[in-house]
Amino acid sequence: MIKPWYMLPVLAAAALAASAYWWQAEKDRWVPPPALKPDLPKVEPLAQHPSVRARQAVERPVFWASRRPVEVDDKKNSLARELTQSRLTAVFESGRERVAILQRADGSTLKITTDTKPWRIEAFDGRKAIFVSADDGRVERPLEAGAPPAAARTPPGPVMDRARKPASNQ
Repeated sequence: MIKPWYMLPVLAAAALAASAYWWQAEKDRWVPPPALKPDLPKVEPLAQHPSVRARQAVERPVFWASRRPVEVDDKKNSLARELTQSRLTAVFESGRERVAILQRADGSTLKITTDTKPWRIEAFDGRKAIFVSADDGRVERPLEAGAPPAAARTPPGPVMDRARKPASNQ
């Protein structure tokens, strides 16, 4: 039987040989990983600002006494003016909900409901609608009956003439 203390120098010699091999092979040397470049987004050049035209400054120089601020049309007054210039074409009612359809002077449509702000439709009696603003402004618009477009009208023709004339006995 081999005594355990005889094995100790053999194990130490094996560990020494493995360490020498490891030292010569440089396997313990740390090598940093290769650098990664970040993925940058493509940069597009900014759009150039349009050239500023100084027409207003030339027409109304800054230091003239007659210079007045440009009148700004606030939304409340412009909508009130728009309501008075529009034609009320239809009002739809369902319970307490009402929707008024108006035709603007330029031909586009304007829809005002019982919940819209700053103007809302308050009442409709079948002939006129009353619009109320948040600051208690009131505008009344009568319902305008529109004529059907000219293309939709049927011209009098043989069908109409037969209906008017009694059948002739032949």
